Amino acid sequence: MTRTEQRRFNTRRKIIAAIMTIIVIAGLIATCVATQPWNLIGHLTAGGQSSASRNIDVTTLRTQPVTKGVLDAETRLGATLQYDKASDFASATGTITQLPVAGKQINTGEQVYEMDGVPVPLFHGERPFWRTLQTDVSDGPDVTQLERNLAELGFFGGEPDAHFDWLTREAVRQWQRSLGLTGSAVDGVFQPSSVAVAPSAPIRITQVKAKLGESNVSPASYTNVTLHVEAALTATQAATFKAGDKAQVVLPDNTTIDTTLAAVDQGGQSTGTDGQVTSPSARIDFPDQSKVAKFGPVSVNLVIPNTSKSASAETLIVPVTAIVASAGTTYAVDVVRGDTLVRVPVEIGLVANAQVQLTKADGLQAGDKVVVS
Repeated sequence: MTRTEQRRFNTRRKIIAAIMTIIVIAGLIATCVATQPWNLIGHLTAGGQSSASRNIDVTTLRTQPVTKGVLDAETRLGATLQYDKASDFASATGTITQLPVAGKQINTGEQVYEMDGVPVPLFHGERPFWRTLQTDVSDGPDVTQLERNLAELGFFGGEPDAHFDWLTREAVRQWQRSLGLTGSAVDGVFQPSSVAVAPSAPIRITQVKAKLGESNVSPASYTNVTLHVEAALTATQAATFKAGDKAQVVLPDNTTIDTTLAAVDQGGQSTGTDGQVTSPSARIDFPDQSKVAKFGPVSVNLVIPNTSKSASAETLIVPVTAIVASAGTTYAVDVVRGDTLVRVPVEIGLVANAQVQLTKADGLQAGDKVVVS
């Protein structure tokens, strides 16, 4: 192809491209004239505009009727059926020669672990034992605590008090013999390291923390044996709920327990870790453990009814998907009136179970059809 022919070919190609561009633009203009998309955009963005002037086939819209009644308002929370936070037993002062099993329940007087070949049983009380107790020791609450445990085990027959006397000494001797001690080891002298102390009994072993042969380490961690439910709350929920509010626990087998909130913690307490604080939470206790014991630690649901005055008021109710965000922070619903739509401004109240309470809806009444998405 010569240079002259090449120039002619390029010129023809540019002319064809220009003609095609004109044809496409003309097609777009014709389409816009036919569909009028600016009107569609206007419909979508006209928050407060009445829908009566819209050219919409209302028979193609999904609608639901407006109802009137009391909104079944409730808060549903994910929660946990659990034991209290675990604590560690005091460190063993001798060599650990036997360890407990995780998950085992231990009662007062039963062995927690073994040290230097001698059982270390469980005692309970508000404080650890801190001194050797014998007949010449001064009176103190630790003596009372010792006598209470010995009485519970059947070794002390008197009334527990703060004085360590010969009755206490004889009770200690009987207890020492029950542990398998003999000879000079049965001396009626109580050593703090001879027991593992927890605030209450029975307890449940959570985790074994030591190895056989170790010393000066905690043998295990433990909790009480009582299960409770705990749920995290938002700050608003914590400010709304209070101890004594009715609640319902939904267990894994879908059975329910009607109960009340035992405590509502506003949170904000230091965790002692990098300036972190505790989160708000709600707690439910179960005086009758028989209904929850078989489940053990597990996820559950917590349902708390809304007890505010607005929850018990009879109002118009619509599906939550009927609410349209209108101009600013206002809301509206689209109502079918004959073969047209009318956008009605509304004010909303409680929201629960995919339903919305309308506290104000001029011109709207029960039975009206509202558009839902």
